[in-house]
Amino acid sequence: MIKNFTFSFLMLAATLSFAQGYDLPLTWDDGAVTYGVVDFGGNASTIMVDPADANNMIVKSEKTAGAQGWAGTTIGVDVSGTVTSFSKKIPFTNTDTKMSIKVMSPDAGITVRFKVEDASDPTKSVETEAKTTKANEWEVLVFDFSKQADGTALLDLNKTYNKGSVFFNFNVDGATAGAKTYYWDNVEFMTAGPTKDQINLPVTFEDTAVDYTLTDFGDMVSTIVADPAGGTNMVAMSKKVASSPTWAGVTAGTPFGFKDAIPFTATETKMTVKVYSPDADITVRLKVEDAGDPTKSCETDTKTTKSDAWEDMVFDFSKQADGTAALDLMITYSKASLFFNFGVDGATAGEKTYYWDDMMFGEPDNSSVKELTSTTLSYFPNPVTDVININANATINKVIVSNSLGQVVAQIDATASQVAVDMSAYENGLYVFVVETNNDTISFKAAKN
Repeated sequence: MIKNFTFSFLMLAATLSFAQGYDLPLTWDDGAVTYGVVDFGGNASTIMVDPADANNMIVKSEKTAGAQGWAGTTIGVDVSGTVTSFSKKIPFTNTDTKMSIKVMSPDAGITVRFKVEDASDPTKSVETEAKTTKANEWEVLVFDFSKQADGTALLDLNKTYNKGSVFFNFNVDGATAGAKTYYWDNVEFMTAGPTKDQINLPVTFEDTAVDYTLTDFGDMVSTIVADPAGGTNMVAMSKKVASSPTWAGVTAGTPFGFKDAIPFTATETKMTVKVYSPDADITVRLKVEDAGDPTKSCETDTKTTKSDAWEDMVFDFSKQADGTAALDLMITYSKASLFFNFGVDGATAGEKTYYWDDMMFGEPDNSSVKELTSTTLSYFPNPVTDVININANATINKVIVSNSLGQVVAQIDATASQVAVDMSAYENGLYVFVVETNNDTISFKAAKN
């Protein structure tokens, strides 16, 4: 966490004829705004004409030889030299968490930290980092405040963030790096375009209307890819690299967690995740927590039994992992994170890649994450508005329909190769269909619109 320091500000402002509040995007070019910047920790900044464009104004920030590792520059100062705030709070949402700054650095690979805070209460802040990739060239750095810097506070949508500070070559002092000069421009808030739905259980990676962001920690590297076993199914791929600590993992979604709380009860304490591991007999940990308070959590473990094959792993939160808190039904658990080969670091295990899918509430019988065999079953339409038709090349004995919480909402008994399920009265959302035939039990997912 960047400390609150008592220091003398070096204020360098461009004095213009009329002062008006700062607002994003910040370009330094609006003649109605009195721009200024405030340095601390040994930085020396000024607002100047872009050497490459006489019509563009930029900021030049020198991190001097005597600068501290935390030296930086705060955006905004009024004509009296007082640090001021943006005229509006930064409009963060659970899907719009990014800002960008155009930067020219003398070195590639240096850390730039961006801190935003409540101008009236500096204890309310969030910080994140990006790295330069170019030397002596302009590039746009993107800062994702849903991925806070280590040891700093989480983004809190209930707080007012209306002030920003930039720290070049963060945590490296001037004596080590030597005096360095950085140029920057165009401080902007980024929107993600059309808003996608917040992630919710079951997590299937198939619904294009859902934001399936994955949040890695401990040097985990995750992305969404096609099923390695074939077919058109999309799954998460999580790579535990050689530098990963024992606790490296991945959160399903952003730090804001699921749209709805996980519906634990005294008798329903299990979740299921479909996992494809390169090794059998490794520990996989699943942690659930209050997305707004990470001190409220519950963790449990299970072990893989297969290698290079899909299996349903059931996690029973009534049996918490040693040294972790017991399941508390009074807590709102709204976020889940997976830890592969928990307790073993990447240096010991070597780089390993894990795949996972269908994170659901309940056990496999109710949340069915078994693989669909398209040669024995077909269904249409998907998504469905009224009736979905299920065809099999065998006798269908039963169809069980479960909602997104893993709750059975319908059961249809049949003795035919074709079954029509009326969905017209169902709420919109994703449903899991378990089809029992005279020689197999298979499943599929369909959306109701």
